[in-house]
Amino acid sequence: MRSKEEYYEHINEIRTILNNPEKNLKCSCPKRNCEWHGNCTKCVAQHRYFKNHIPNCFQNIFNDKIKEVIQIFELTASEKERTPDEYWDYVKERDLLESTKIE
Repeated sequence: MRSKEEYYEHINEIRTILNNPEKNLKCSCPKRNCEWHGNCTKCVAQHRYFKNHIPNCFQNIFNDKIKEVIQIFELTASEKERTPDEYWDYVKERDLLESTKIE
């Protein structure tokens, strides 16, 4: 376990990162067309609610760790098929249609 001093230093490192928007705060999700791209709070909230998978930006972190465990147990795994980007284009088109019907 970390000492209190090590923990304090770790928190200060996090603060430094969070105070520098150029460092690590840009949305790393490959789903650039997603309605919640760049809005981590809403993205994570809806993933937590539906519990069907973790946000795309976290998947590479977890996949690497899971692959290590899978090798230990001599298992195999395959990545979940990703929703095509065109689907977001369709959502935007439908939203536009729906908004014109209301007016």
